Amino acid sequence: MNFPPTRWKILHQYQTELELWVEQATEEHIKQYLTEIHGCVYPDDWENVRISHMSSQTHIFHSCERCLELISAILTISQLSRPDLNGLLCDRKL
Repeated sequence: MNFPPTRWKILHQYQTELELWVEQATEEHIKQYLTEIHGCVYPDDWENVRISHMSSQTHIFHSCERCLELISAILTISQLSRPDLNGLLCDRKL
């Protein structure tokens, strides 16, 4: 008998897909996707999303319920194969 996949298996598959996508996506596409999953549509909205997720104490992007998996994928890929993404989730003005 075949059982349906567990929630964890589905989440693992989703995380793997996100990581593969992040590895191939441009920084602009990643910003656009982060903006869209927060209900925003305009390119200028990226700055609002970034500011609303930025910690004033650490100057690092903090995920929310909408972007938790994507932020995890970005952090993983930035450490493994795309160091150019390191600045995407921190305040570059430091």
